[in-house]
Amino acid sequence: MGSAEKLKLGMRILLYGINFAPEPVGIGKYSGELATWLAKQGHQVRVVTAQPYFPLWKLGNGSKAVKNLYSTEHLFGLEVRRCPLWVPRKPSGLTRLIHLASFALTSLPVLLSQRCWRPDVVITVAPAFFCAPGAQILQRLCGKGCQGWLHIQDFELDAAFELGMLKGKWLRGLAEDWERRTLGRFDRVSTISAAMVQRAQQKGVEARRTVLLPNWVDLEAIQPQGPAEAAANPYRQELGVPKGAVVLQYCTSEQLPK
Repeated sequence: MGSAEKLKLGMRILLYGINFAPEPVGIGKYSGELATWLAKQGHQVRVVTAQPYFPLWKLGNGSKAVKNLYSTEHLFGLEVRRCPLWVPRKPSGLTRLIHLASFALTSLPVLLSQRCWRPDVVITVAPAFFCAPGAQILQRLCGKGCQGWLHIQDFELDAAFELGMLKGKWLRGLAEDWERRTLGRFDRVSTISAAMVQRAQQKGVEARRTVLLPNWVDLEAIQPQGPAEAAANPYRQELGVPKGAVVLQYCTSEQLPK
């Protein structure tokens, strides 16, 4: 199981994470595409996730009413089991942590019920790292034939301390020790860039257990525009972007239209 491409055909794969399709951006989009891709490779895929809420931090993302309850649906040919969670109206450092922990708690019984299905691989997507212990309990319940895989989209504990959401050397020491021990229990730890793979290794993950699993754009399909195309680009004209200037775009949930 050196990489996603080397998974044996016909495996039962459980994808576990707080975000999933139809969330249009962020981790939910990536996880939805990963699960769909795995199913197209001939694997049986199930998903345990939350009710959709991102990027608007509102259940249903404003498109339709969503009840904050347990539910099961079939999406892209996948069985998706959704769990309730607490969604803060105004996310902050503390409320984000409570939000992530609420999903880890409400999803635990649904997750452990998958023991009857006996997955061959349990892929846990972080954030939320709070979900990792539950995934490891399920792996142990399923026996030696079940492999645990942690896919890291973001090192959330590092971010929480570096952005000041959590503070204190003593608290950080405890958090990093828990993180290190948790990472050490997974058979594979993947992440989205070479620098993040190196970061995982610095946290004690053996190099042979790390996997680079990027989710960036296909650079053969999407490339910078040439001079003529750039000059005719209506967005550059509307915004008055000077000729030859390089434009970088970034969008957060607060910037999206509501």
